[in-house]
Amino acid sequence: MRKKRVAKRRPVKPINPVYNLKHPDIAHKVEVAFEAGGRSFYRFIDDHQIPAGRYKYIYAALREVDLRMNLDTLKGYVAEIKKVLNGGDKKNNISLENLWRVTLNLESRLALAFEPASVARLAAVLFFDETEDLMTYDKMKGAQKVEFWEKHNVRDFFLTMPIVELLGLRNISATSLEAFIQESQLLLQDLTFDLQNQSSESLSESGKSPL
Repeated sequence: MRKKRVAKRRPVKPINPVYNLKHPDIAHKVEVAFEAGGRSFYRFIDDHQIPAGRYKYIYAALREVDLRMNLDTLKGYVAEIKKVLNGGDKKNNISLENLWRVTLNLESRLALAFEPASVARLAAVLFFDETEDLMTYDKMKGAQKVEFWEKHNVRDFFLTMPIVELLGLRNISATSLEAFIQESQLLLQDLTFDLQNQSSESLSESGKSPL
């Protein structure tokens, strides 16, 4: 008996191939933005070519850059203001001093040229490696990139287009940039501590011990 020939199956192409920089529709639209720790990070040559799925995350990050804080921090300020207006934990003593302190903290934050942390989060969306799916955005992978950049002391993205235009840093030197970042981080720590201290003071006044 003759053996039946088994037809060779052609490899099945993935229905939804990963839309990374190796994809034929994307490869010619990107360029190297900077290198860090032996790795290359890329960006789109033209912002108008960024896929909509990725751009919605850029838009959200841009709002945080404008506000100099993320949504959780903003909610923290709002919650603290409402607590003071409600009379604190005892609900019988509206402290104008505490209200002014929280308001001035918020105003000081808004007056910063930029908040380094929110810019780093924006950079994590704008700049990508060769493995990332550019039709969307993985926040965990973004956080890992920021951690990697911090580990290798990378400030290049602060002076890389388009962030340099967004932050108005055209004429700033790397040394001046580093000094500003360090000063602003110290200031933000003070503002955050003061905000947390308000909650501690309110708890102490009510006879409760802060955590």
